[in-house]
Amino acid sequence: MGELLSYIRAMLYHERSESEQNRLQEVMENSVQDEATRQEVRKMRKTGAEALMERGRTEGRTEGRTEAMIQTRQQTLVRQLRKRFGSVPSDVVRVVEATDDVDQLDNWLDRFATAQTLEELGIGDQV
Repeated sequence: MGELLSYIRAMLYHERSESEQNRLQEVMENSVQDEATRQEVRKMRKTGAEALMERGRTEGRTEGRTEAMIQTRQQTLVRQLRKRFGSVPSDVVRVVEATDDVDQLDNWLDRFATAQTLEELGIGDQV
C-alpha cells in the first residue's frame, strides 16, 4: 500500500499544479481507512511541502544570481564607458542601469570592444 501511495503522491507533485495538490492530498488522506496508513500519508504530505520549499529556495537563488549578473554587467559597462570616454551623459547611464536584458547588455559590452565613439554603441538610441 505504501508504494502505491508514494507513487500517487509523486504524481500529484509532478503532474498537478500547487493549488490542486493540497486538495488532492486531503482526498488521499480521507480515503485511507487505518490510522497507521493515514499517518504515512500525512508524512508524505510533509515531505511534499519540504520539496516545494526547496524548489522555492532554488528558484530564489537562481533569480538572485540573474540579478547579480545583470547588475555586474551594468556596472562594468558604465565603468568602461567612463574610462574610455570620460564624461558619460546621465541619460546613457540611466538607460544602462534600467536595462535588465542580459543579451542587450552583452551586445553593448561587445560593441564597446571596437567602438571609437559613444554613439557607435547605440545606447543613445534607447534614450
